[in-house]
Amino acid sequence: MKKSIPLLSFLLIAAVSVFAQNESSTFQKEDAGGFTYGEFKAGYGVTQFFSGLEDRFEAGNFDPSGGGLYSIAVYRKFNSINHLHFGLKFKALGAAPSQGDNDEELFFNFWGAAISTKYFPGSESGTKGFYLQGDYNFVSQFTQKYRNTENLDFDHQFAIGGSLTGGMGYQFPLKNRYGLVVSVEYDWAFRQGEVQDVGDVDFRNGNIGFQVGLTF
Repeated sequence: MKKSIPLLSFLLIAAVSVFAQNESSTFQKEDAGGFTYGEFKAGYGVTQFFSGLEDRFEAGNFDPSGGGLYSIAVYRKFNSINHLHFGLKFKALGAAPSQGDNDEELFFNFWGAAISTKYFPGSESGTKGFYLQGDYNFVSQFTQKYRNTENLDFDHQFAIGGSLTGGMGYQFPLKNRYGLVVSVEYDWAFRQGEVQDVGDVDFRNGNIGFQVGLTF
């Protein structure tokens, strides 16, 4: 399964790039079935630790763990389903080091490949204004690292699983095919990994994120 992760990521990013570059339809010009558009967003996310993670986080008295949150996606808006958009998304968080007791540091990073939906309840065209978002990350991996450089003490943990994302945002169409988008979301993840001297462990965590970006 772990060997397939880079391949899945590559295929998803490639699909996003191909659809975004080759699709000629825009918000102003639709084909018979609808139109396809790309989306890139960047922002900040803060991680919440639950089962399998919170004990060590609290024991080490670490600062809140947060960092840059980035996503790239491609969506299809069908004319026959006016308010609903379907898409594929790749999202990743790169956390800054979280400081704990005894000069310890914690890094928590994750990425996920998702099926994504947007719903525009108040837009007659189904392309602008307030929207609700729902994602299912069918591949989602985190990397957690503890380190104490002075003592040369390092500990890595990896886990893979899935996550559910709920959010809301606002989309502002601009000239031609471009638009601005702002969003806030909450991600709840369930993953499994192996811990030395313990074996398989179930991990749970959440992530609150805010992003701004461009549709194209």
